[in-house]
Amino acid sequence: MINFRYHIVSLMAVFLALAVGIAVGVSLSPSVRSGLNAQADQDRKQVIELRSELDRVNALDEYREAWAGRAGAQVAAGALTGVGVAVVSMPDAPNPVVQAITEAVTGAGGTVVSTVRVDSDVFDPSKAEVVDEAVAPYTDELQLQDDMTPATRFGRALGFSVAAKAPQERDDLAVGIGDALEKAGLATLSGDSARRAELVVVVSAAASDPQPAPEVLQAHVQADVGLVFHAAGLVLAGPNSESITGTDVLTARTDDDAADVLSTVDVADLPSGVITTVLAGQEQLQGRQGHYGALTRADAPLPTLPVR
Repeated sequence: MINFRYHIVSLMAVFLALAVGIAVGVSLSPSVRSGLNAQADQDRKQVIELRSELDRVNALDEYREAWAGRAGAQVAAGALTGVGVAVVSMPDAPNPVVQAITEAVTGAGGTVVSTVRVDSDVFDPSKAEVVDEAVAPYTDELQLQDDMTPATRFGRALGFSVAAKAPQERDDLAVGIGDALEKAGLATLSGDSARRAELVVVVSAAASDPQPAPEVLQAHVQADVGLVFHAAGLVLAGPNSESITGTDVLTARTDDDAADVLSTVDVADLPSGVITTVLAGQEQLQGRQGHYGALTRADAPLPTLPVR
């Protein structure tokens, strides 16, 4: 996405190139040199002005982010008190966003009881049998159906392993299912807590070029819907402030099975979006959902405050 900052930088490059060209022309006639020198002075002045404008824009961005982070922390304080949270990273989810959300959950009074990194093999059609074999021994416990996709089956299994609709311990069955997913190379589960999470936050990838295939994006959302089956709530947090096209968040917002069940945040790569993710999680636990942020199909910038 081309924004004002990039526009300023591009103009600066143009003026610098002109200055170089003018310098090359110093061997020309005095009258020409005089005109070129005047143009060079004007170009240098514009470069200085543009650099000053760029510094101003950067300073304002830093101010907005600092303000949103500090004010947002106050807004979210206590929002997840006593709540167990599982943070699930989809393939290519940015680590800084995962870390920021993890810290925000803790700052809001919640406890991150498990962290999960999902492997891309889950969504590879050629690995469908690996998924099916991993979850097959738990068909009855997971309430799996023959017509479920591998991604949905995986989501059901992961959800059972790390989440529950009410606070409870992670029993032998939950641990065994998690171990089966890990042994199959489908996910990596971490966390010292024996507790299962009531809230699941799924962090997805930023928009990319080329975009993921539509069937891959759909499989990601199927896994999310499977995940929330055993949880009290789920928020899909997308680091998509630059673009929402070809992302999990937009796919979820346009999917009939997901749009009315999951909450989504499309600006999770911004401090304000991190706080919005926490507030959306609080809202999910109260039985409500919504789609938040600034981009396509967002219901509002954030849930209605106070969330209660």
